[in-house]
Amino acid sequence: MNWFRLWNEGVVVKDLRIEWAKPEDAEAVYALYHSLIDAPFSTWSEEYPTREDVDEDVSHGWTLIMREDDGRIAAAIALLPGEQEPEFETIAPWYSDVERWACPARLGVSLDMQGKGIARRMLAAAMDEARREGCGGVRFLVAKSNPIAQRSYVKLGFDVCGECEMWGEVWLCYQKRL
Repeated sequence: MNWFRLWNEGVVVKDLRIEWAKPEDAEAVYALYHSLIDAPFSTWSEEYPTREDVDEDVSHGWTLIMREDDGRIAAAIALLPGEQEPEFETIAPWYSDVERWACPARLGVSLDMQGKGIARRMLAAAMDEARREGCGGVRFLVAKSNPIAQRSYVKLGFDVCGECEMWGEVWLCYQKRL
């Protein structure tokens, strides 16, 4: 689907590709997510994301993964259809002219790959896919306590359109037209 190279001081370190996850990838995606539970700024716990979340995302074809040249999954993101997130409708003043939304969710990057622009690449790939599917915009929540993610989304041109409290956390509501 989408190939790129990770460079370090002018030397190719890894070849990476972004592709749709297959059912046999679900265990590795789940393991990746759970390896991030105690990571700085993470809101994830033993209760979320669940194996059932991962299985549903993968079985519906909603999970993009970044695979290293050795096959290891370095990052994953779910791209949920907007209708899968009905609670989003009333929590923020979303763009009124966007009729069809996609909701990127569960973006995780392995600890050893963080700080290399991987999250931005994954989100950009998800937005490209949403655009191909006919979506007019993307919207999602980011923990107010996660300044690293917030900086990434500003660089990608997202607008913050509100704030809400859900699941025991305060979230910023992000949106972008495609």
